[in-house]
Amino acid sequence: MDCVSGRVIGAEALMRYTMVTEEGKEWLSPVEFIPLLEKTGLIIPAGRFVLNEAAKMCREIQQYIPEFSVNVNISCYQIEHGKIADKILTAVRDNGLMPDRICIEMTESGFMDMTPVFCKFRKVLEENGIQFVIDDFGTGYSNLHCISDMNPGYVKMDKDFTAKAMSCERDYELFKKIIEMVHSIGIRICVEGIEKEDWHLKMKELQADYLQGYFFGKPCEKKKFMEEFVCNPHNNGVW
Repeated sequence: MDCVSGRVIGAEALMRYTMVTEEGKEWLSPVEFIPLLEKTGLIIPAGRFVLNEAAKMCREIQQYIPEFSVNVNISCYQIEHGKIADKILTAVRDNGLMPDRICIEMTESGFMDMTPVFCKFRKVLEENGIQFVIDDFGTGYSNLHCISDMNPGYVKMDKDFTAKAMSCERDYELFKKIIEMVHSIGIRICVEGIEKEDWHLKMKELQADYLQGYFFGKPCEKKKFMEEFVCNPHNNGVW
């Protein structure tokens, strides 16, 4: 959500997995199945499927919200073994999207220490106008030198960091200073983990650029997202 206008302007594509058991459907946490997909190499076809579906959905939603964008998470394994940069460009082209409507997210802990392979990947994104986003900021390197080298479109403050800032004055002041410092080098910030209205209001006071969290909506399937945030004439993309 855009913090200033209050408009829903994007969504994050999430991978979820369910198993049918004797007790019914059982949800598996991504923490459990993502490492398995990477270990077996299945993250490459699975990631390609998520990327293509996200691009298709982005194009569909743009009929209602022209500026809509979609964020897709990728891993180091996909960069090293899956030719993911080519897949991203193909998904953008095949769906007639403006390049900056696809945002590629990587967690701080997933960075590859600026290896040649990673630098080449970043160069392809930059040259083609694809946004790169640092996810879960506050859990890994967390320094301005790293951010400057990565040159992301924006960073996403980790949800646990947000929760701590909302419950502790000391952490709140630290949170505030981090936003100021990141803004000082011309980079935008998305605050994750917004769960309450007063948190929402505090982030507006801190001049965060984008907000994300359960206060606006929990992870859901495409149909529900379209009904609640896109096609609802009473909402019209505004929170």
